[in-house]
Amino acid sequence: SMLRWFASNQIRNTACLGGNLATASPISDMNPLLAAAGAELDVASAARGTRSVPVAAFFKGYRKVDLAEDELIVRVRVPAAAPAGSGSVVHVEVVEPYKQARRREDDISIVTATFRASLAPSADG
Repeated sequence: SMLRWFASNQIRNTACLGGNLATASPISDMNPLLAAAGAELDVASAARGTRSVPVAAFFKGYRKVDLAEDELIVRVRVPAAAPAGSGSVVHVEVVEPYKQARRREDDISIVTATFRASLAPSADG
């Protein structure tokens, strides 16, 4: 439900997620969400091939990313949250984004956060 407030209609309909990540804007709505969700980027170079970088490790500092001059982001992989009763060790996993801004629409974030919680039964049930 919160995703509809992320970015503006113009950005959601024309922008590129890879470009948003490569810009490394500290006020980006998507960066915290993808990092908390455990997303990974495939970056490619004609000279060196493709490598995988976790989004959480991609950002090296203010507007600095782990991307060489000859590399492009070619894929963003976001793992699905484990559904309840999926038979995995995790019983339930929830990934929830939040954005705080002065206005609900078309405004720069004051703060953006994403919370990821994985819940599993205790050893004694």
